[in-house]
Amino acid sequence: MRNRFRSWMFAISIAVGTLLAAACTPEEAKPTSLADARARVEGGLRVAKPAGDGPFPTILYFHGASDQSWYPAQQDILDRFVADGYAAVFVDMYHGRGITGQSVRSGGLVPRATAGDAMIAVDWAGRQPWAAPGKLGVFGISFGAATIMDALVLDAPGRLPTSLLEKPAAGMAPVKAAAMLSPWCAADVMGFNLIKAVHEDFSRQVPTLMVLPDSDTVSDTAICKDIARRNRVLGGAIEVVDVAGAGHTFAQPVDDYGNAFPDYDADKAKDAWAEIMAFFKTKLG
Repeated sequence: MRNRFRSWMFAISIAVGTLLAAACTPEEAKPTSLADARARVEGGLRVAKPAGDGPFPTILYFHGASDQSWYPAQQDILDRFVADGYAAVFVDMYHGRGITGQSVRSGGLVPRATAGDAMIAVDWAGRQPWAAPGKLGVFGISFGAATIMDALVLDAPGRLPTSLLEKPAAGMAPVKAAAMLSPWCAADVMGFNLIKAVHEDFSRQVPTLMVLPDSDTVSDTAICKDIARRNRVLGGAIEVVDVAGAGHTFAQPVDDYGNAFPDYDADKAKDAWAEIMAFFKTKLG
């Protein structure tokens, strides 16, 4: 069987290795108008809702750096939120860009660009009649979590995601809670800053949960903890949950090709998801 495990477990480590070997820096995103970016992002959204008209507390989900953005296991995550009474929206950060995860892993798409997708999705959710006002959360895995972090950095007045010529007026203000599972945190490579949040603090502080596997070989959890520490100093309510003996994909049973992740741990995954759901229940109801 063709081994596709690398599409998630080694997603970012491959990118770093590629950059080091090539001794080059990726090109920045070419910014587009807000109208064009909205059409691209909104055209790739997938929505799952409980029965009824709502309004429902709503969670936007930002995926990791798998080869494919959407695959059956993503629906399982949406269904998990729906079962707890949330509307859930999958934000496809590949949609309309003509890319796969290879672009992420080669540095061709970085979180300061997809931060624009986050702001647009937040703005879109705020205009939906079934989304309860004041009860919007964001959830990200790996690259998706880094996207959320950079969106919080670039929410500052006068700052823009590199994919946008202008951003929605509210930015990340509607977000009331952010949960991150195995967030990707990485040092600069050959002088190129991969993730803004590594060096810059969040402009907007929202209650945040970081679930960090302590045997992660894709993300540098020490950097994640430093991001949390710095933002706590600024008043951020950031909770860090360490998962002992867990690898990067410990909470995900299969990859985008249906292959089992070797580091998946059903018991640890159950506990981690319980932490995430309890966090959103406390913050969003």
